[in-house]
Amino acid sequence: MNPTTVAHLRLSTLRRLNPAWEIMRGTDPSGRECWQATLRVEITQPMRDAGIVEVVRQPDFLSFYGALHRQAAIFVPFSAGYLIARPRTRAR
Repeated sequence: MNPTTVAHLRLSTLRRLNPAWEIMRGTDPSGRECWQATLRVEITQPMRDAGIVEVVRQPDFLSFYGALHRQAAIFVPFSAGYLIARPRTRAR
């Protein structure tokens, strides 16, 4: 498989497994690969206190996956409560 196909498969899998985040892959201003996830719900103060951040951004897939995984683990206790969703910004 070529690198673009692998990246698209990874992106698709991450989106399916992490529905609370809007996940994108692109390039930074210097043209290098960049992965980013934006939380799709409004962050409350208890969430901030627990360590949740609104945006996770990393320059490569492996570091991005690790950072997103840590955020998802922190988010689990909050996912059972009432959350205010934000509108999607990427194409559906």
